[in-house]
Amino acid sequence: MWTYRGDEPTVLQWLDSISVGHEAHQIAAKATRRRHRVLGATTVMLAGLAAAAAFAAVLGEPRPWLQVCAGVLAALAATSALLHTVADDADVIAAHQRSGAEYGNLRRQLEQAILSERITDDRLSEIRAEWTRVEEAAPSLPARTTRAAEHRLAATAPAAAPAVPTVVPTAPVAPSTTTVAAAEPLELESADEPTKELTTS
Repeated sequence: MWTYRGDEPTVLQWLDSISVGHEAHQIAAKATRRRHRVLGATTVMLAGLAAAAAFAAVLGEPRPWLQVCAGVLAALAATSALLHTVADDADVIAAHQRSGAEYGNLRRQLEQAILSERITDDRLSEIRAEWTRVEEAAPSLPARTTRAAEHRLAATAPAAAPAVPTVVPTAPVAPSTTTVAAAEPLELESADEPTKELTTS
């Protein structure tokens, strides 16, 4: 059975791709939820303005521009409500949340396998099959959402540790031959010096 190291380039590339999918679906779910809320608030605001303009045109003095404003606002409110209904944001949000959770589970499985330092070929086949299933069931992502996920991962990536300078030990310096040569005559002179003996009278 083949085994792979956790720092293999292919394994790390898989982890990067799965991490991008995880972050991208989370970003897409948040963006769709924000759009859903903005579109709903816009519909309510337009409907309220249309009603106010209609009441002002009916109860006040006849002013043609108020009637025109009421009609335009009512048409905009109807268009916004139609978009709010046709977009089906609730299902899109649920699909992105489900895909994000599945990508997150797959990401943690691969991270755990990398921490074990040795990954078997069977384990990689299981992760690849699960990845293919999740990718086929996931909703499509805009290119800008994928780029935003890549930028977020790059911003949160740990910084590389600074390189520690290597100290090369130096060899001990051999004594100079000149010094030795100069020391030898001193030893010879001391050897030739006559020895004085002390005698007692």
